[in-house]
Amino acid sequence: MHVLKVLELFLIQPLVWVGLIRCYLAARRRVRYERHQFKSAIDAHYIEVRNFFKGGLVLGVAATLVSLGLGLVVSPVWAVIYELLAVVSLIIVPNGLVPVTVFGLSWLVYWGLKPSLTTQLSTQLQTHGVATLGLNSGVIISGCLILGLGFAATAILLRRRETQLNSPQIRPDQRGKRIVRYRWQQLLVLPVGVLIPGDWIHATVAWWPVFQFGSQQFSVLLLPLLLGVSAQVYKQQPQLAWRRLATRYWLLAAVSVVFAIVARVATLSPRWSIGILGLLVAGVWAILAQHRYHDRHQQFWFSDTDLGVRVIGIRPQTPATKLDLSIGDVILECNRQPVHSEAEFYAALLISPTYVHLKVRNVEQQLIITETAIYTGAPHELGIVLFTDQED
Repeated sequence: MHVLKVLELFLIQPLVWVGLIRCYLAARRRVRYERHQFKSAIDAHYIEVRNFFKGGLVLGVAATLVSLGLGLVVSPVWAVIYELLAVVSLIIVPNGLVPVTVFGLSWLVYWGLKPSLTTQLSTQLQTHGVATLGLNSGVIISGCLILGLGFAATAILLRRRETQLNSPQIRPDQRGKRIVRYRWQQLLVLPVGVLIPGDWIHATVAWWPVFQFGSQQFSVLLLPLLLGVSAQVYKQQPQLAWRRLATRYWLLAAVSVVFAIVARVATLSPRWSIGILGLLVAGVWAILAQHRYHDRHQQFWFSDTDLGVRVIGIRPQTPATKLDLSIGDVILECNRQPVHSEAEFYAALLISPTYVHLKVRNVEQQLIITETAIYTGAPHELGIVLFTDQED
C-alpha cells in the first residue's frame, strides 16, 4: 500500500504531466502529418504515449532497484532545481529534447547557489527538517551514477523494437527531388528511487518510509528523471542507426560508472566533480554530432525514383510485414506488371484480390522475389508506404 502511495506522489509532480502532454502533442502531430501525406496514419495509435507509460514503468523499476541498492543520495534542493529546469525546457523548446543538458545545467546552478544556500537558506530549511548537503559529500558522485542510469535506459529504448516507429517525413533536396527523413524521438519521465537526507517528508506524511544509516535519516523519493533523445537519418537504415547509437549510449553509461569510481577513490574537489559531469554531457553531444556526420557522409538516399516505386515505410500488423521488404527497397514489378508510380502499383494489386507478388531491388542492389496473401478486396490495406504521386 505504501508503495502505491509513493507512486501517487510521483504522479502529481509537474514534470510528469508536462512530459506526458509533450508526448501526446508529438504523437498527434505525427498522426496528422501521416494522414495528410499518406492518406492514412502508419500507426494511428499514439505509441509515443504508450511507451511513455510502459517504458517508464519497466525501466523505472529497474533503475530504482539499482539506485537504492547503491544507496544514491541527492539533495532535495538540487531535485527542485532539476525539476524546474526540466519543466521549463519542455515548454520553451517545443520541438527538441535536451534532457541531458538540463541535467548538467541543474548541477551547475546548484553549485553556483551553494554559497547562498549555506549562509541564508540552509538554516531555514533545516528548521523544517530539510537537510542540505555539501557538494563534497558524495552527491555529485550520485549524480554521475544517476546520469549513467539515464544513459543505459536511453540505450534500451533505442534497441527496443516497439519504440522504433519509423515514420517517414518527406523533404525536398537542393534540386527539388523528394527525399525522406526518419526521426526517432521518444520522451520518458523515469521514476528513479533515490535517498534524500532528513525526515521532513515523514514529518508531513506519517506513513512515508524512513531509513536510518548511522546517525543520519533518509527518506525515499521517486525522482522524475527526464529521458529522451531526438535523432534523425536521411541515408541509413533507421533500425541500424538507432542500434549503433544505442551502443554509444551504453559506452557513456560505462564511462559514467568509471568516473564515479574515480571521483570516490580520488576524493575530487567539487569543481573537478562538476567538470566530470560536464564531460559526460559533452559526450552526449559528441556522439549525436558523430551520428549526424556519419549519416551525412553516406552515399545512399531515401529518394524518389523513376525506376520503380520506393518503399519508405511499412505499417505494423499488416500483410506487408510478412514480405521480405526493408525501408529503401525499390519495387520493380507488382503481380508481374512493371510499376513506376503509386497509382500503377495499386492498379497492379487489383489484378489479384488474394495475394501479391513482387519483384524488388533491395538497397544492396540484389533482385528478390517475395509474395504474401492480402486482405480480399482491400489492396490499400497491404501496408506498404510509398511516395505519393505528384500532381501535374
